[in-house]
Amino acid sequence: MMTTITTAAGITATSHRGRRLVLPFGFLVCLLALALLPWYAGFATQRLMVEVFTLLTIALAWNLLAGYGGMVAIGHHVFVGIGAYALFAASNEFDLNPWLALPMAGAVSAIFALLFAWPMFRLSGAYFAVGTWVLAELMRIVALNTQWLGAGAGMPLTAMGEFARFERNAWVYWSALAIAAVAIVSARSLLKGRLGLALMSLRDAPQAAAASGVPIAGAKLALWVLTATITGLAGGVAYMNTLQVSPDASFSLNWTAAAIFIVVLGGIGTLEGPFLGVLVYFALREIFSDHGAWYFIGLGSLAIAVMVLAPAGLWGWISNSGRLDLLSVRRRMPVTHFSTHHQEKQP
Repeated sequence: MMTTITTAAGITATSHRGRRLVLPFGFLVCLLALALLPWYAGFATQRLMVEVFTLLTIALAWNLLAGYGGMVAIGHHVFVGIGAYALFAASNEFDLNPWLALPMAGAVSAIFALLFAWPMFRLSGAYFAVGTWVLAELMRIVALNTQWLGAGAGMPLTAMGEFARFERNAWVYWSALAIAAVAIVSARSLLKGRLGLALMSLRDAPQAAAASGVPIAGAKLALWVLTATITGLAGGVAYMNTLQVSPDASFSLNWTAAAIFIVVLGGIGTLEGPFLGVLVYFALREIFSDHGAWYFIGLGSLAIAVMVLAPAGLWGWISNSGRLDLLSVRRRMPVTHFSTHHQEKQP
């Protein structure tokens, strides 16, 4: 007599393997389609997409920091300014190709994040949030009074004059796309790994996490440096798009305000939320930006309505209270009960 056993666990494992293959394939197809955009879209569309990708990257970084790490930073835009100035200064001072100087935006942001960690990590809660905003204002004042950085007038990216318009716009667009892709992959890898689990445990139950041996200081420092690096790269590309950086623009609170709006609207503490939030944000901006002050009143009213009616954000509402896990970052309890089907066959 032969017995064939089919378990629910086996079916689930096959389903998960299929999903693991579909997700990267779909991501690569979308990436390829977007990479071809300079050949089928105009310069205005490319510049708009650079804004979309850079703001998505900044929103993803802020969501990791606040939504998963529990560190609400009002002044996270300090790394937008640092990254932009690092790129411009390196390119202008050493006569470098701007794209070769782009890694400097991330590296210098990471160095400053390590330097800022000592005073910032002595603060917590509201004090940490306000402290990061004060830090951004201090860096704005430093740039404003540094002649080497152009002082209040800022500085242009002089090396960009060597490139033709199509070449310049296309490479800035591809840089923004690449940084957004790196941010997405980094965020998902972090959340699927041990660091992501440690951060979520610190956010949800810090005392229990500490008692379980979670390295609190190390986990927060790693997240702080990672998000600073991603934000610095996004800031560098954002101002490559405008060819000019200035203290008031690059260290503006508007960067963090937009990121917070996008994350809250889409769903804080979800990887899918910033994607949905950035789509809604730019759709509303493009449709209603000609209405002056009413546009900002509408954005604020929408954010309040979402926070009241759907505290988990639009993604939480769409995914039916978080049961839908599109990017497969949620951890599930292992299946312990199996259904068994027996078929008897004659020998």
